[in-house]
Parts: sequence; structure tokens; C-alpha cells
Amino acid sequence: MTLAAVTWIAPVAGAVLGASILAPLVALWFLKLRRKRRAVPSNLLWVRSLADLRANAPFQRLRPNFLLLLQILAVLAIAFALAQPEAEGFGSTGGRHVVMIDRSASMNAVETGEAAGGEEGVTRLDLAKRAAKERVRQLLGGGWFSTNASDVMVIAFGSRAEIRAPFTDSIAALEGAIDGIKPSDESTRILEALELSRAFTANDRPDEVETALLADPPTIELYSDGRVEDLGSIALRTGERLVYHRVGEASSNLAVVAVSAERPPDAPDRIQVFAAVANPRTEPARATLQLAVNGTVRALTPEPIEIPAAVERDGQFIPGRAQVVFRPIEQAANAAIEVAVVEDDALRDDDAALAIVPPAKRLAVLHVGSGSFIVRTLLEGLPIERFASRPVSEFDDLVAKGELGAWDVIVLDGVAPKVLPAGRYLALGAPPPVEGLAPYGTHRGVYARIVRDEHPLFRSASLDELFVSQMTAVQVDKSFQVHAEAAEGPLVVSLDRADLHLVYVAFDPLDSNWPFQRSFVNFIANAVELLGRAGDAVTGRALAPGEAIAMRLPAGSRDGQIRLPDGSESKADIDKDGNLSYGPVRLAGLHRVSYLEPGRDERAERLVAVNIADAAEARIAPLENLSIGTKEVQGISVAESRRGALWPWVLALGLLVVLVEWWWYQRQIRL
Repeated sequence: MTLAAVTWIAPVAGAVLGASILAPLVALWFLKLRRKRRAVPSNLLWVRSLADLRANAPFQRLRPNFLLLLQILAVLAIAFALAQPEAEGFGSTGGRHVVMIDRSASMNAVETGEAAGGEEGVTRLDLAKRAAKERVRQLLGGGWFSTNASDVMVIAFGSRAEIRAPFTDSIAALEGAIDGIKPSDESTRILEALELSRAFTANDRPDEVETALLADPPTIELYSDGRVEDLGSIALRTGERLVYHRVGEASSNLAVVAVSAERPPDAPDRIQVFAAVANPRTEPARATLQLAVNGTVRALTPEPIEIPAAVERDGQFIPGRAQVVFRPIEQAANAAIEVAVVEDDALRDDDAALAIVPPAKRLAVLHVGSGSFIVRTLLEGLPIERFASRPVSEFDDLVAKGELGAWDVIVLDGVAPKVLPAGRYLALGAPPPVEGLAPYGTHRGVYARIVRDEHPLFRSASLDELFVSQMTAVQVDKSFQVHAEAAEGPLVVSLDRADLHLVYVAFDPLDSNWPFQRSFVNFIANAVELLGRAGDAVTGRALAPGEAIAMRLPAGSRDGQIRLPDGSESKADIDKDGNLSYGPVRLAGLHRVSYLEPGRDERAERLVAVNIADAAEARIAPLENLSIGTKEVQGISVAESRRGALWPWVLALGLLVVLVEWWWYQRQIRL
């Protein structure tokens, strides 16, 4: 059971009242009554009078008396009520308050039982919003002996923070702002929310605003499950006070944290899928995974997979992890691949992850060269649909006639055409005429020093043993990406524009030992495959919630629309150069980007996968307390929340004691 600390709004008033009444009350019991002397035959019937006489005799030992005890209790209760005690985190205190509501992925966990107030299917965010609105009514609702908050601000935060309502004392405005907070699948970072709060309560330049904001730190009312990623990097400033309203109790969860899918080079009509599942719990788990293609289930793991328990190692939490490989499936068209956990748990949002796979495509490749047979022979051996080789003069004629659209990839083998129209090019040796690429000489005796091995161009294509006897010295602008470079300059660069995709190798393969290495064959195959799919109607990179969708479309594209995972639609901005931007994205799942290309009436579409893929966010068990710097903030469950003012109950107790004292006195005098 969580015990809340008690604060006092008017402790001095209570202490003064108690001291001013208790002392005279006890003194009265010591006073001796002045009675007249009378002679009586016997004192047997005067026992009670003698007891009363002893009670009023001064300087005698005070004997136990039930009436005195009741009177003292009544005075103490009334004094306590006047001091206005309040439960920490629940009561109504003065000053400014900032209500911070966590809307990250873990707040979408579904609670049941007592944590959900007896309801079913209630998310933590729903509970937090409900408790926050009740808190606003407590702070601004007024009442006897209450010290109301001057005003309240509402901030919602996930990976980014958003002010939902600036400081105001309008209960209706604050409740409307809280109701408008939408769930998200973002990670949890609170630093930006704290900075926004501080910016509205501190004024370093009072001469720049008409009315200076109060510099007193506000009370921060945090509604969260405590799983805050950057909690260890923040500290409360002097005077700042944080009240942690703990939301939720559920801890059962598994998460699909990684998924990848690709087409094997020797079987382009098939898809191979890999996935990873994380277990943030401290006991092992079992799960069944399903593989769906465009929403249709295509495969299941034959047996539930075993996922080890999470461990704490060197102060670092490491979730259990299991890898899964599905059998290849037939899928020639483009596909949205989803791997999901079949079993239900508290947080469903991270139980699935998506990968976008482009369609199987048989490429048409045009070789443009001056008679070199090595590259031409290698291209002829690739699994492509159509191949042709032409001299550079015929290429220039095709450019003039506008007949290059029939070729998916054009390989410029040691030649530089007069112009380079829109298309996809692999250029070897001679620098092509492209803006941003400037040749300025040659270098001799060159070795590769830096290679971006993670790039698809270098899959099974290491340049560790490459020696180049002569290369072209080039300088590229920031629109190019450098994938391999020597001490003398770039060796392999690429350019991706809306209508032009280029991979340029700054040396002729015949001027190196590359043709004698297997990496040369793999590089040419990788480059042709990568260029052949550049700018296709799907994108293969998955985003994380909180990131923005950004892509290059054909220049002149317009009317961008995005269909979100929840079925709603939103507009996406497209500039005159075809750059589309939208975001940050809020929800995990499949996002469908559609737009109109120049000269076309049918909408083109691209798919974007957004995955949580955050093992830290999958750890949904709420934290009992928060450690912020050197301070330990005790959490108070919103499921146990009650109205914080304790003084009405103490006052009622005092009145009850007065009634008991009166009844006891009346009972005594009747005997």
C-alpha cells in the first residue's frame, strides 16, 4: 500500500489554536472550586463530590479522566483541521501547476481490474487523462479553507513535447486540452517538456515582454508509468517540486523489435524474412509469430519460440531476445511484410513490425562503352531480362531521340556522353557531365582507406585488397554521398535525385587489380540491382515514431496525401522540386503516400513502414518511484487517488469527539 506524505497549508494557525485552547483546558482541571462548608451526618452519599473536589484541588497529580481525554482530542482535531493537512500529490495547493501527460507508446498499454477502475480495455493514457482532469478540478474548484492554484498549464510529451494549454484558470479550457491529447507510439523523453515548463515560468529578459511571468518554479504534476528514457539526465532546480502520479500496473509484454525482408539474387520472385523478438520480463516467455503479406497471413512458426528472460548486467537492463527466420515465400509483386506476435499482451502496438519489399523486377540494362569486354561480359551473365551494348555515339543519338526510357540501368564503361538525361546510371572511369561533380586531375598508386561497408553497394564486396594505379581526381558537392575514399579523394560516390540516380566509380577497373577479385563481380551486381530499384513506388527503410517522412518525387508532383494506420488521411507538403515532407509521424504501422505526377491523372503511391522497434519502450512495468538527480520521488497510483484535502475528515472527527464527550458527560451527571 502506498502511503502519501502530508503537507500543511496553514500550520501556524492550527498550532496557535491548539496552544491557546489546550493550556487553559488543562488548567481548568487543576482549579479548585470555592464551595461553602456545611456539616452533614454522613459523607457516604458524597463520594462523587469528593472526587470532584480532588480534581479541582491545585497542585495535585492529574488523575486519568475520560472527559479530559475527549476534550483534548476534540481540540487537537479542530487545530489539525485549521492547519489544513493534505495528502502529497492529491491536495489543492497554491501557486502554478504544470500537468505533464505522458503519451508515449507504453501509455497505450491496456489495463484491467483495479488498475482500470473495474473497466475493461482502458489504456493508461485514458486513465492519465481522467485523473488529470480530476486534478484540475481539485486545483481550481475552490472550497472552504482552500488555497487554490493560481493557474495551470497542460503539456503532452513523447519523444517531443507539446503545449496543449498555456497557463490558465479556466477548467473548461484545461479539460478540453486534456481530452484533445492523442495517443502516439513515440519513445519517452521528458527534458523538452521540462524546458517548456521552465520557459513559461522564468523570464530572463523582462524588458522584452509587457508582463513579466512569475519566476517561482511551478509544481509539476507528472502522469506517467515512469518509463522515461532521459530521466537520468535531468535534475530538478531549486524550488521545483514534482508529483509523480503513477499510471497502470500491467507488465506482460513482448515486442517485435526488428524485421527485414529481401529477395535472394538467385530467386527474385521469392522473399526471405528475418525477425527479432524481445522479452522485457524477468521470466522466460513463449510466443507464436505470424508472417503476413499485404494483410494476408502466409506463415506461422510451427512451434512457439522460446525467448529468454531479461537480465540486469553491470547496471544495464538487457531484454531477452530471440531470432526467427521464416521459410522463403513466393511474392513477385511489391509487398508490405508484417511479422506479429499472435498471443495477446498488455501492449499491442509493439507486437508487430513492418518491412517494405520492392517488386521482383527483371531489368533491362544498356552497356555504353568503347570496346571493353570485361564489364560487358559480366553484365551479360547477370539475371536480367534484356541487355544491349552500344558505342557512345549511338547513345547520344538515343538521347537526342528521347528513346532511353526502355532501359532501366545504363552502364557508362569508360565513356562520358555529351549530356546525361534523367535515368539510372553506373559510370566507371570517365566522369559523367553532372552538376556537382568536378574533375580536376589524376592520382596514381591509390588504396581504399575508408569504405562504408554497411551500404548495399558493398554487400559481399570488400575493397580491402583494392589497388588503383590511376584514378580521376574529383570534387563533389553535398548532394553526393561518398561511399569509398582514398587519402587522395573519393573513389565511389552516388547521387540520388528525383529524376537522376548515379553511382560513379572514379577509376577504370582495368587500371586496378579489381577485375581479379570476386568483390568486383558482386559490386557490379549490387550496383545494377540498387539502381534498377531506385525511385520505385515503394521504400524499404522503416522509420521510428517521432521521425518525419521525407522523400524525393518527380519534379512538379502535387497533391500529396498520406493514409495513416488508423485510417485517417492527412495532407503532405510537396515543394516545386518534388521534395515531400510530413511529420513527425505519430503512430506505428503502414503509411501510404499518394501523389499526382506531372502529366498523369492516376495517383502514384509509395509505402512507408513505421515501427516502434524500441526494447526500452517495451518494458511497460510501471516504476514505483522516480530517481531524479539526488531526489527520490514517491509514486502515487492514480487508481488509489482520492480528493487530497484531509481537513474535512479531521474536522468531522473533532465534531464526533465533541458529541461523544457531551454524551458521556450527560451520562455521568444522570448517575
